[in-house]
Amino acid sequence: MKLRLIGLWWVLVSSALFLSCTDPVTPEFEFEEGQIFIEGFASTIPGASFVTIKESAIEFGVYVVNPLEGATVIFENTDTKEEVYLAGFDEVYRPPSNFMINTGESWRLKIQLANGRKFESTPETVLESVPITDLEVEYNAELEFREIFGGKFVPGHEAFVSFDDPSDRDNYYYWTYRTYENLTICEKCYEGVFRDGECLYLGNLATGFPYFDYPCESDCWRIRFPESIAIFDDKFSNGKSISQLSIGNLLLYTKENMVLEVQQLALTAAAYDYYKVLKDIVDNNSGLNAPPPAALIGNMYDPNDSEAFVFGRFTAAATSTAAIFIDRNGITEEALERRDPLKLEPTFNSPLPPPPTVSAPCTETRFRTAIRPELWVD
Repeated sequence: MKLRLIGLWWVLVSSALFLSCTDPVTPEFEFEEGQIFIEGFASTIPGASFVTIKESAIEFGVYVVNPLEGATVIFENTDTKEEVYLAGFDEVYRPPSNFMINTGESWRLKIQLANGRKFESTPETVLESVPITDLEVEYNAELEFREIFGGKFVPGHEAFVSFDDPSDRDNYYYWTYRTYENLTICEKCYEGVFRDGECLYLGNLATGFPYFDYPCESDCWRIRFPESIAIFDDKFSNGKSISQLSIGNLLLYTKENMVLEVQQLALTAAAYDYYKVLKDIVDNNSGLNAPPPAALIGNMYDPNDSEAFVFGRFTAAATSTAAIFIDRNGITEEALERRDPLKLEPTFNSPLPPPPTVSAPCTETRFRTAIRPELWVD
């Protein structure tokens, strides 16, 4: 059972970090289908709260986790009994855009799946936030080793934060961030064309046309998220000023300029313990045959089945933010994302189904936006 849970958890951890629809994994363990993974955050910053719900499955001989749609998802203020409903969009459930929690409040997460199964979290009390006093980045041509292109050190920027740790309490921190890069191609259709908001597969009709690119109709930005977990506790630095603490690596996927927006969350001790174990698993993923360093126990449960094990956690946390614009002009190292030659759909004497399409809208998703980042510099 232990190995089965460890293996399954790694599939789910990979899904939580990289947020893809399905994440194939080599079947080294006895996995179980139908396991539920829930991850939720409620924040004091509008637009930063979300919930993801996924289920493990076996598809074509590989183990995957798929997002679950059609769930009823609620944030409940346990003091006032106020309920806030989240809407599902692009594999993520989100509250209204102006939703925010406040320091001192207590919140919990309630979920009912489309099949009627229910899940709840224990209440989380919102602690006081700690402001970020400085955000910096430093470029390194050999920032991190990756198993790509035969294995090599790859370039990128390392992000650092500074803050003044309060001395009147124990403090636990978690960092997440979003990066924004200019996006020029909004759709790419393989063996097909872009019609009525989606790629239309043409099959044999597309012979000689392997793909078509569709530039964005308006300004558009690609959004990326962390690929690792960054946490910190003040056990040995209580009340001190923390300077240039590394919180993540921003690899050079493209040479486009970038805006980095960092969120610093104030965690409870229980939330920190959870993410500490999760971080140990992620950082040591080559050693999954060993048991995890501690029990990975979240705060989600099935109110109708006390024996059911639910992966994941709901965290309500006060958040402070900081942002910085990163000019990447002048970088000589090769970007990690290889770009295909630009291929536009022919507009005259075209054998393709009419009408010819030359561009695509910047549709709002979790991974891109037409909303200009506040610090963006043209």
